[in-house]
Amino acid sequence: MAVVSAIDPRLRQRRIAVRRAEGRRRLRIVMIVLAASIGVAGGYALTQSPLLDLDEVSVVGAFGSEADDVRTAAGLQVGTPMIELDLDAAIGSVAALPWVHTATVERSWPGGVSIEVSRRIAIAALPAGDGSSVLIDVDGVAINNVEQVPAGLSTITIVAVGELGDVQAPALPLLELVQVIPADLDVWIDTVGIRSGDGGLEIDLVGSAVADLGDSRSLPEKLDALRALLASVDLACVAEFDLRVADIPLVKRDAACEQGVTGTPSLP
Repeated sequence: MAVVSAIDPRLRQRRIAVRRAEGRRRLRIVMIVLAASIGVAGGYALTQSPLLDLDEVSVVGAFGSEADDVRTAAGLQVGTPMIELDLDAAIGSVAALPWVHTATVERSWPGGVSIEVSRRIAIAALPAGDGSSVLIDVDGVAINNVEQVPAGLSTITIVAVGELGDVQAPALPLLELVQVIPADLDVWIDTVGIRSGDGGLEIDLVGSAVADLGDSRSLPEKLDALRALLASVDLACVAEFDLRVADIPLVKRDAACEQGVTGTPSLP
């Protein structure tokens, strides 16, 4: 004998409502996934379109041929999608230019890149051995070659070695001296160097006299003493100013010159 069990109509309606709600949730999930997929695909397509590729590379801190050198070093090609630009590599390449001290590279949406550089400032020159000179900065980095040393820069009597961008290590002990030489003494100075034998700092003055500064201690005081001697001493036949002790400067004269056997050019 068959047994028929009637389902409460309210329970049936509840089951139907639950199934419909589950269906709507599944449909929403499918639509969200589909929309996200379309968005990702569309976004990627947009980044690969001409609307978001590199149109211009601007340079701040350099002009003319140097700005062109910066663009070339950065290696950022017009037409490359913006998201594919390797800015870290561009920064490294630009910073490797001998005259560049610092470099920053930034995207400028929708289609630009800005490169900003700061320059190395020359404070001295080294002979290059071929008649030209190599300018170096405070870190001893060789910046560029010049045929004539700019006015106001001291020449260090150490021949430059290596390539532009290399640190001229032998010249480093003299850079502290170069930086503290006052402008009013520039006219008296021919070159600066390191004394053979004791390794002390030395200034070759215009004419034939030299100034022996000894080590790098009390350089401003030693230069003050040199200034005072130049202003107060009869410069005829002076061979050397011994400034190794700033408070006890000594003047050494050329005995042969004083006896009238030979003469020495007078200082300015």
